[in-house]
Amino acid sequence: PVYTVIKGLGLYDTKLALILVYTGFAMPVCLFLLRSYFLSIPAEMEEAAYLEGAGFFRTFWSVILPMTRPVLASASVLTFIASWNELLYALMLTSSERNRTLPLTLKYFTQMFTFNYPPMFAALVISILPTITIYVIMQEQIMESVVAGSIKG
Repeated sequence: PVYTVIKGLGLYDTKLALILVYTGFAMPVCLFLLRSYFLSIPAEMEEAAYLEGAGFFRTFWSVILPMTRPVLASASVLTFIASWNELLYALMLTSSERNRTLPLTLKYFTQMFTFNYPPMFAALVISILPTITIYVIMQEQIMESVVAGSIKG
């Protein structure tokens, strides 16, 4: 059904098609994580902000959102890794070389009966660097998220 919808919308072989598909598949996971985290935030935090005179948006922006940094980092990293490593929809929804994703480009490194190891392994190392970089940058928030999820209060 995804291929039929994308083809019907005239988005075949466009980056927008991949963005829409990846967003559609990442959204439920992110909503699940965020909803469970938002429900764990004590209502007293919101009430205290309202008593101090903050409105709805100010309470959300200044109180609730900073508390959700760990789960936002976890959801961001999970979404990035899933999108970065995805091959099936890129293979199905793109045909031109300019719209290929990295995993799809790595797939084309192999030929029918030969395998050129040095360029393939160099490309694999380069493809892993963004994932490692993002994890290292957000490592503290991810650990906070894991610890917060393991403690019952």
